[in-house]
Order: sequence, then structure tokens, then C-alpha cells
Amino acid sequence: MKKKIELLSLLAGIVFLVSSVAKSVDIAVFSSIVTQYGFRYAQFLTPLIVWAEALVGLLLVFQIQIKRTSFAGVLLLVAFTVIYAYGVFFKGIEDCGCFGKITLLNTSPVFTFIRNAILLCILIVLWRKGDNKMKLDQWVIAIIVMVMSLISFMSGYAYRNVKNPTNKYTVEAIENTVLKDFVTTSKDSTYLVFAFTYTCPHCLNSIENLKQYEISGAVDKVIGIALENPDAEKQFMEIFKPDFVIKNYPAETFFRIAKTFPRAYYIKNDSVMAALSGELPCSYVFMNMK
Repeated sequence: MKKKIELLSLLAGIVFLVSSVAKSVDIAVFSSIVTQYGFRYAQFLTPLIVWAEALVGLLLVFQIQIKRTSFAGVLLLVAFTVIYAYGVFFKGIEDCGCFGKITLLNTSPVFTFIRNAILLCILIVLWRKGDNKMKLDQWVIAIIVMVMSLISFMSGYAYRNVKNPTNKYTVEAIENTVLKDFVTTSKDSTYLVFAFTYTCPHCLNSIENLKQYEISGAVDKVIGIALENPDAEKQFMEIFKPDFVIKNYPAETFFRIAKTFPRAYYIKNDSVMAALSGELPCSYVFMNMK
């Protein structure tokens, strides 16, 4: 029985660790998915979620306080599953983002629920049959500190780039991009297409700057592309009173345009000349960037 518990603990720990590392490498994607659920400012908690998963995974891998650690794992998994179920059934969000860019593991909702159910069963067995022994050898402590530091660095660095991105883009004809399905342009006009969600803090922080692009002459027309959310949209309209066109799309269509938000596209001569991620600069700064 002891060997079985050790094997199950190792297996569950690896799952939590892989999930944590995958998210930390590109936390912007996970952060974006979190904002889709409509929980305002929840994306700022994404680094804490990654660290919690990493710590639970490491403790399980090294069989440290198995009973208590597996109980913590149960709480995390149940919370994640309930929130994901809410997203699937009420928001149409099918990508759980559990494993970052590892699309092989981020599959259909059915597979996700089955995988979570199996992992939950394993954690319950560990909770009931495991012990609370401490196995803190110096090399174990060193590995835990090293891994947690590495994950903290990767997630912190990636999260910083959500707000301070590098905006490099190769000019591309709009007909060769997904934008052709969202906007119709004229060759003699310039446009700024702004993809955003009504609950994303970085998106909301960009709106007043966005409203200046037409007024200042930086572009001829601003077009907003937003994730469908009637309740949040109503509040958005009351607060910001946008003077530009906004087109709303359901999740399955909207996320074809980008995975992280806000995302802005500058269009000139029927070509996408630049793409900017993160909070939108004011029109003056943008014109100098051009």
C-alpha cells in the first residue's frame, strides 16, 4: 500500500507541476482566459494560482505532508473545475488554459472533466490513506526553492510582458489575415482595430487613449472588436461612452483574432502595418512610433 501511495503522490504531483510550468511559460494566455469569466481584476491572481500549483506539485512529488498537501490539492482542483464548468455552460469558454500552450492537454470539455475527475479520485485516496510525515532533506529543500524561484521568475517575467510588450510585426495584406473576417477597409483610409474584453483592466485602461485616435488624426477610423458580454457591455457604455464602432462576437469567434488582450492592429493601404499588445499608448506616442 505504501508503494501505491508513493506512486499516486508522484503522479498527481507531476500533473500539478506540468500545469504550473506550462502556465508560467506563457502566463499571458492563462491570464486572458481568466478575464473571460468576467471576474474583474481576477487576472492579477494568476501568478498566485501558478505558485500554488507548483508548491502542491513539489510537495506531492517528494511525499511531504501527503495528507495535508493532497487536501489542498482537492480544494484547488474542485475550485478550478467549478469555475471551468461555469465558463463552459454560461460563458461558452471551452479552453481551460490548464496547460498553457500544450494544446494536446488542453482538449475538449469532456476530456477536461474526465481528467479532473480521475485526478480528484487520486487526491482523495492520498488524503485518506496518506501520512503527514516530513521528508525535508537538504537536497529536497534546495530543489523546492530552486523550482519555485524559477517558476516565480518565468511567470513574473511573462506577466510583465502582458503590460509591457515588444510590438514587432511584419506588414501583411489584410486579406491574408483573420482580420478580413472582422472588418472591411478602404485602401485610401487608415484604421485602428482594437480587440478587447469588457472586463479586462488593461483593456479598460486603454479606452480613453483609444478615443483620441480619430480626434487627433492618428487614424481615420477606430473599430472595436469585443467579447460578447451584455451585462459588462452595458456598464462599459455608461462609464466610457465610446464614440467609435464596437462589434461584439461570441467566444468561439472572438478568440480567433488573438489570445491575449488588449490587442490593436494598425491598418493602412489594406495592409496590417503594426500589431500592439498590452495597454494602448496615447495617439501622440503612437504617431511617433509609426
